[in-house]
Amino acid sequence: MGAAGLLLLMAAALLVDVSRGLFVADEFASRAAESLGDERVSSYVAGRITDAIVSQRPDLTAVRPLLVGATDGLVGSAPFRAVARTALRTAHSAFFSEGGEELLLSVPDVGILLQSALAGTNPELAGKIPNKLQAVIAGLPKSRAGEALVLARKIWSRVAWLQRGIFLLGLVLLTAGVLLYPDRRWALMRVGVRLVAAALVLALTVPAGRLVALALSHDAATRGAIFGVWRAFLLPIMGFAVTFGGIGLILAAAANSLYEKAHPLERLRQLGRILLTPPVHGAPRVFWILGTAAAGAVLLTWPSSVVTVLAVLGGLLLAFLALREFFRMLLERVPVEAGAGGTLAGHALPIRSIAGVLATAGLIALFSFWWKPGEAPPPPADIVACNGAPELCNRRIDQVSFAATHNSMSNAQIPGWMFPHQSVAFTGQLQNGIRALLIDIHYGFPGGARIKTDLEGEGATREKLVGAVGEEGFEAAQRIRNRLVGVDEGKRGLYFCHGFCELGAYLVAPALETIRDWLVLNPGEVVLLVIEDYVTPAEIAQAFTKSGLIDLVYTGPIKPFPTLRSMIDLNGRVLVFSESGKPGVPWIHPAFESFQETPYTFHTPEEFSCKPNRGGTTAPLFQVNHWIETTPAPRPSNAAVVNTYDELLKRARTCQMERRLRPTYLAVDFGDIGDIVQVTRTLNGLDTVATRR
Repeated sequence: MGAAGLLLLMAAALLVDVSRGLFVADEFASRAAESLGDERVSSYVAGRITDAIVSQRPDLTAVRPLLVGATDGLVGSAPFRAVARTALRTAHSAFFSEGGEELLLSVPDVGILLQSALAGTNPELAGKIPNKLQAVIAGLPKSRAGEALVLARKIWSRVAWLQRGIFLLGLVLLTAGVLLYPDRRWALMRVGVRLVAAALVLALTVPAGRLVALALSHDAATRGAIFGVWRAFLLPIMGFAVTFGGIGLILAAAANSLYEKAHPLERLRQLGRILLTPPVHGAPRVFWILGTAAAGAVLLTWPSSVVTVLAVLGGLLLAFLALREFFRMLLERVPVEAGAGGTLAGHALPIRSIAGVLATAGLIALFSFWWKPGEAPPPPADIVACNGAPELCNRRIDQVSFAATHNSMSNAQIPGWMFPHQSVAFTGQLQNGIRALLIDIHYGFPGGARIKTDLEGEGATREKLVGAVGEEGFEAAQRIRNRLVGVDEGKRGLYFCHGFCELGAYLVAPALETIRDWLVLNPGEVVLLVIEDYVTPAEIAQAFTKSGLIDLVYTGPIKPFPTLRSMIDLNGRVLVFSESGKPGVPWIHPAFESFQETPYTFHTPEEFSCKPNRGGTTAPLFQVNHWIETTPAPRPSNAAVVNTYDELLKRARTCQMERRLRPTYLAVDFGDIGDIVQVTRTLNGLDTVATRR
């Protein structure tokens, strides 16, 4: 019964660990991405990526060593792990949803990451890296083994509760074995020794990966990668090994302390003499020769691993001796009753005490097992800060303040853009610390010297257009519009514009792609997009899909709002709102169901107010509009006045007090002028006013 119970405990531990690692997508992706920290795995992946680059750019063969070095450094980076984790999660879901069909694991955005890694040291080489590079890292062809995995996952999903049942049954059998044995002290000691042995067996499953790798491949680099992945997947089993070993040591030491003559060192010496003395003749002698030769081969092949195992065994022995002496010291304080033979029978623990020790140890083990299947996967170790600060990771969106730019798409870096509100393009704003972009999307017709706005398609009125760009801007746009020739009104597209596309416009999808590329390089950042939309939600969704930004959009619920950490773990780091609130795309949320705001037309700083505007007064997020209106041309000189630290913080604190709601973001013109990022840090409790000054 004791032996059967022990086997069931070991089986339950292995089932829990292996099934989670193989069948739970997030856990699978997390463990596989963690393996990239092993230099054997990173070297293998770097080689595959380099092969993909050279296959697309054969002229780079001559600089392959440089590429390998750069790629090897990239693979261990936080951005690459974030990209790999997403690819792994997607591949896992695809494999099991498609019934074990052939699977190729490819990592997107490698080109973007590698270009960034090389830009500082070798910009010429960085320019030769394909931007759309996707490297196939590994493949799993359709096979019976794959089909068996799919079937195993289906079974596991239905009977996962059996893992706990197996563990409970093992614990019951182990306890019954002790209680039914004539000498319960001896049985307790045997249980302890067996638990320690079970712990060692579980721990040895990790180095056993070397033998698996040796059997699967003859290539040294591939074997190293296989073992690195094996180690990452099975390393969590060490938690069970430590639990079993610790409980076993306590039980064995407690029981052994009741025996005068049963000193473990003497037993160890006896075991050593038996192992080192060859049998005289017959089959035992042959087995001894083979076994000794095999042990020598293992020692010569993996000396460091053998030394590690011996060190662990030595540590267990020393811990056992210390615990045994501790229990003997306790027994010396117990009054002696009737003694017998070579035992400390006069100090013998009552049967209920022995059972109590065993039951306590079992409950500890049971708790460690019961808790493990339900716990959330640990956060990726490579992402330690969210939006630049670890303190923000566990806060919800409504508990964080973001630096925002008004009319973010209207910037001076766009050729021919008239009346810009910002100095730099999207990526420059993000690099400066802006984390909320307020953007306008319009219909436009290409073909002329400038883009022509589809005013009829948008249903725009003169009043609305004058409100957006002012009377002077409206007249200028009309003059440009009337002179446009060659416009193709059969090819309507989506453009970033402000009021009139004639005053400046550029295609939406390519610009969104620049945001995506920046987010790929910065996997710990969360961004809000608030769209003033004059197009349909379906068309916006198409632009997100075309740009690839859809891969990073948060598609989960917002009641309650997610934490930054949860969005980063899901790699859904873009939260999208539309001002029109049109339905049709579930991840585009009506802005003014979530946001309330202040007015947005102020001609002097003295006019600033915190009165309610769009969104009423009950929405959970708060938009503070903070710029001076000088249509059609915003003035950087005004931003230099109202974007100062003191002015911004005063406005934010005033509005927070009046509206009883923390600002979710402060939106400003010319976000590179002044202290919007520093004020946001102060609002988030990361910098105090005293520290700032």
